Amino acid sequence: MTNQRHTKTVFKTTFTTAALSSAFLTLFSCAASHDTNTSADTSANIKLAHSESQLVKAESQDIALPLTKQKNGLSLTMHYQTHAEHSNTKSAYKDAYKDTHANNISKDARANHKHKVYDDTHAININVNEHKGISLSNSEGKKHFIAGHYTLANAEVVESNSKQWVSLVVFNNNTQYIEVYRINAASLEIDQPQTQLTKGSEAICATTSSAGELQIVNIDATGTLNQYEFYNGRFLSLRDFAIGPGIKSCAINANTETLYLADEFAGVWQLDTDIESELAKTLIFHDQDVAIEGVATLSSTTVDGVDIAAWVSPDASGVWLKAPCLTQFVSLMNTANESDSADRQVNATNKSTFIQPEFIHLSLSEEGTHISLVVDDDESGDVFSAELPSKLSAALLNRQCDTHIKSTSPKENYIEEVHTDNSEPQHANLTIKVKPDVETDPVENHGDAADDPAIWVNSNSPSQSRVIGTDKKGALNSYDLAGKLVQSLPIGRVNNVDVGYKVSVAETKALQSDTPLIDIAVASNRSNNSLSVFEIDKRGHMTQLGHISTTLNDIYGMCLFVSGGIAHVFANDTSGRFERYSVSIAPDKSVDGHLTQSFSLPSQPEGCVVDTKTSTAYLGEEGAGIWALDLTTYSNQPRFIAKIEAPVEADIEGLALFDVDSQTYLIASSQGNNSYAIYHVHTENPEVLELMGLVQITADKATQIDGVSETDGLDVTNANLGGRFTEGLWVVQDGRNVMPSETQNFKLVAGASLKDAIRKLASAKRERHSHM
Repeated sequence: MTNQRHTKTVFKTTFTTAALSSAFLTLFSCAASHDTNTSADTSANIKLAHSESQLVKAESQDIALPLTKQKNGLSLTMHYQTHAEHSNTKSAYKDAYKDTHANNISKDARANHKHKVYDDTHAININVNEHKGISLSNSEGKKHFIAGHYTLANAEVVESNSKQWVSLVVFNNNTQYIEVYRINAASLEIDQPQTQLTKGSEAICATTSSAGELQIVNIDATGTLNQYEFYNGRFLSLRDFAIGPGIKSCAINANTETLYLADEFAGVWQLDTDIESELAKTLIFHDQDVAIEGVATLSSTTVDGVDIAAWVSPDASGVWLKAPCLTQFVSLMNTANESDSADRQVNATNKSTFIQPEFIHLSLSEEGTHISLVVDDDESGDVFSAELPSKLSAALLNRQCDTHIKSTSPKENYIEEVHTDNSEPQHANLTIKVKPDVETDPVENHGDAADDPAIWVNSNSPSQSRVIGTDKKGALNSYDLAGKLVQSLPIGRVNNVDVGYKVSVAETKALQSDTPLIDIAVASNRSNNSLSVFEIDKRGHMTQLGHISTTLNDIYGMCLFVSGGIAHVFANDTSGRFERYSVSIAPDKSVDGHLTQSFSLPSQPEGCVVDTKTSTAYLGEEGAGIWALDLTTYSNQPRFIAKIEAPVEADIEGLALFDVDSQTYLIASSQGNNSYAIYHVHTENPEVLELMGLVQITADKATQIDGVSETDGLDVTNANLGGRFTEGLWVVQDGRNVMPSETQNFKLVAGASLKDAIRKLASAKRERHSHM
């Protein structure tokens, strides 16, 4: 690879004691950063966050680090304790192999735990020869050899239920499989590996989080990034997306949910490994004179969530070390042939040789105080190790940066409260998590396609109720309660949909007690700026009746309600304009609409819902908040009642009403943080909304249903639909359908789960008030 480069710049520095001392004076300052957007590629939005100018260096000299040559190539050392081994039998490790990892703790991670050195600590050595195989040995005299041609992704000691084993993840270059081994730490006995077929591997990495989740990332030969979790003894595909060429290696920090990619053409990328996160990558390092090929992190981050990464280039005889408090370049000096350490320091310029590293590995001492590294030399093929100076290790591990630094981990159930003077917090701060019960079949079209659902309750057979959902790139679909697609009508770019019950089929002026009644669905159709109307028969089958033309320029969202047998539809466009139509259905099933009201919001709206008990319509203005409209007269104008403020994040899109314990709650999608805001509606004053907190829908890995992110539309019903939905049903659109990656779909959540979440929010709210 290095012979093909048109530029070869080897950075040479002089190592002296004085230089090292002066360099430490800069270690505790934080690197400044700025964001500059660049053009987006096919896989992700790209952000430029840092450049080589942000490296924290001494004013005139770099730190230089002497290396020690490893005699047997790539060799790593791990540790385990025999006190945790109550059983050394192979069956005990088979049991551990089947663990769901819910209570596992990675030995190398130990996040939020102090490092301890035990009297019964033993060492495990692992030696990797890509062309021969993997050798394991421990200080108890046990040995094992795995023959083959392997690329090492990760090796670490993992503990669960007082059992410890070596978790070994490799790529088999002969078979193109990823292989996961569980190896008895004391006996080195190995069970049959679990495997995952790939399309080759350009870069592979893995780590075990402090929660015991083994995460694996592989960039295959097609330039696709494949993200897996090893769950319950099997590979669970989380997501995959195009990442492009040039990725030479990767490294995962599971506890901060960060993935680093070494891109020989661009530099070092940083991505969020949360599968519900936006596919955005940030360029944290770039230098046109160096091609980055190796990147590493400390396994799962070691001390209280500190994120430490390192990268190397064969164009530079050194390593870049990055922590929240600094980014430092350290020169690497191969002084392995010098016997006199004093002579090495004095004559480093003349006698030291420079290496061309393509690989780097980081590790932490058993005490948790010193960082070590292993690098290779592309030219000689040798492998070297070194321990960072204690002051540099301490600077990298320093979490405080001598100032207040926000935690990089978003995985907290409580969101920071905002106080105004000494008054009550302006918002609820609690987030409750629920899991989906069912997911629908994916929509046909790719990209941002699924948008808005509506629930049609079958009064004759509730278990045969339907979820009607829009594929806004061309179809209106319906699904059964198992999520299976049962009907798809290619009627245009329908955006939002709602249903109405017992709508009269007669001339408006001739309504009689025996007038036929039907259920309908209405969808906003952007293909012709109309409202498309459908009849829903007793089986849930939809038949299109016709279109109602509107005067909107770009129809967008809508909702409807039925009063006195007449369906009333609110439709809006992207400019903020609303139009209200009354719908008439003639005996021949032809449809017509009469414009009864129009008004505008300041900016783009979409979702809306009507509470017929209080004659109030709730209208969502995506970037601002929620409006209320009194429906008792056509002349009323909407009033702004709920501003978007923390913890709610724009956009506000889907809106729905749900009753819990005789109280009504408004559910609004808080799209910016993949959550749902729960507002208590004061029945005596329906224009007063009280924010209770947030609900999030997270993955159920046991059923392989992913969580929900970037929800557009949603709907909910209190109706008893039978089975798991006896207490109602909540349906939401999923903006990122992963685990595995597929086109968008809708997720179904049992009403019982939603009720439980809202009760917890209400209970927390009461408790806060009781302490005031």
